[in-house]
Amino acid sequence: MSKTDHVNRSFLFVPGDRPERFEKARISGCDAMIIDLEDAVSISKKDSARDNVIEYFRTFTKREVRTFVRINSLKTYFGLKDVIAFIDNGYLPDGIILPMVDSAEEVIFLEEIIKKYKQDISIFVVIETPQGLSNVNSIASSTSNIEFIGFGSADFTSQTGSSLSWDSLLYARSKIINAAGISGISAVDGVWPDINDEAGLINETKKIVDMGFKGKMAIHPKQISGIHDAFVPNQEDVNFAKEVIDAYEAAKGGVISVRGKMIDEPLVISARRVLSLSSRD
Repeated sequence: MSKTDHVNRSFLFVPGDRPERFEKARISGCDAMIIDLEDAVSISKKDSARDNVIEYFRTFTKREVRTFVRINSLKTYFGLKDVIAFIDNGYLPDGIILPMVDSAEEVIFLEEIIKKYKQDISIFVVIETPQGLSNVNSIASSTSNIEFIGFGSADFTSQTGSSLSWDSLLYARSKIINAAGISGISAVDGVWPDINDEAGLINETKKIVDMGFKGKMAIHPKQISGIHDAFVPNQEDVNFAKEVIDAYEAAKGGVISVRGKMIDEPLVISARRVLSLSSRD
């Protein structure tokens, strides 16, 4: 079972150098927003983007939508500046997204920096390189503060030379799902690059839901509804989940069977997730 108690289907990116878009992202209907200091921000704007984020957190101390910040890689000067700036100003986000993770040591290093200031901050690691995929199990289990593990498919394919097709990335996604399952964290898939291809977005999202991914990243607000639609269970699954929960609660711990299937704790957990997803807008 995942460590997170939240249902986070959609993670919407917003560039850190576009502060006028922060509020639009917050009210877009996404489950979580990601203010991006990495890929979306040019080197010349890194410092001003960081200042924008700190000012946003200073202004909006109570946020209805979980707000993550994708910092620059800790293997870079900018990544270290990102973390130190948040600590020095006393405004940490709900979670830090650590990109381009190649080893468990990078995650442990991040935790060592922040743990003296805020123990319970969520860490979201992103696998984007062949090296990171090779070490995915140790990365996913490196610290108890990891809540999410994501897949950066675009960067990954740029290093492997593969395409973004479903078949070419199935192995990588499978390894990430397996690592997430071992460590009890939630796997989040990367973005669908074509903001005008809703059918393609929904099709891919349904496939990653079937694999066990708990969320998907988005690059535009118009993608949110498609992601959410793909996470909605069909009515037959909802009906079965209700039967499972009703029978389980009535049995009070006894052995039960629903529609000829023996019901154990993993099925109950799955049923509760189905009902949770079905009740979301």
